[in-house]
Amino acid sequence: MFLTGTELRGSGERYLYAGALIPLPGDNRLGSGWVQRYWLDGNRYGYDVANRSLYGVDSQRIQATALGMEAALGYHVTRGDLLVAGYAGVRHTNTDLSPDDPGSRVRGAKLWPKLQFELSTPVGPRWESRNIAAWVFGLQGYWARSRLVYRTDAGLEVGPELVVAGDRDFKALKTGFVVGALQPLPSVTLSLRAGYHFQSAANSAYLGADLSIPF
Repeated sequence: MFLTGTELRGSGERYLYAGALIPLPGDNRLGSGWVQRYWLDGNRYGYDVANRSLYGVDSQRIQATALGMEAALGYHVTRGDLLVAGYAGVRHTNTDLSPDDPGSRVRGAKLWPKLQFELSTPVGPRWESRNIAAWVFGLQGYWARSRLVYRTDAGLEVGPELVVAGDRDFKALKTGFVVGALQPLPSVTLSLRAGYHFQSAANSAYLGADLSIPF
């Protein structure tokens, strides 16, 4: 499965990713058995630093541009409509800061171990709970998303999403709404999402789109 998508927020902040889920040879397949996970992403965001001795102002806005890549091995288990997946791997990130922030823990090239868990389960005749949680060791970074989707008569999946993210230097929360299971082309699945991103000195609306393509 090939995955790609983007998210746009205010002040030029954005996130773009491309990834792939590839079962290992043998009896493994998506949803059952060992699966490789590869990920590339780019992230542009801003944050404030209070250090008058360094910048000459009470609060200096730092613009960050980060390029990341991940490789992980996971295992999928399906029992009826219940899907559980877990991955263990490494994440490499190279982050440029403008102006430079010598005290930043993400500055420059970093390599961290990472764990990720996923759980999808029905909670009603047409409702499904889909959850992802990831933890980056060393950075103490976390990202978690929970969606509650409803399958309509037209085959669409609609519902709310809640995202929490952060590390030792920042915390953010997002609430929004998702419309999924759109098919712009045969075998191509599209999801659209929109909501609001809450972060100190960086609150803004967000728009996102995600594509999945089997291969």
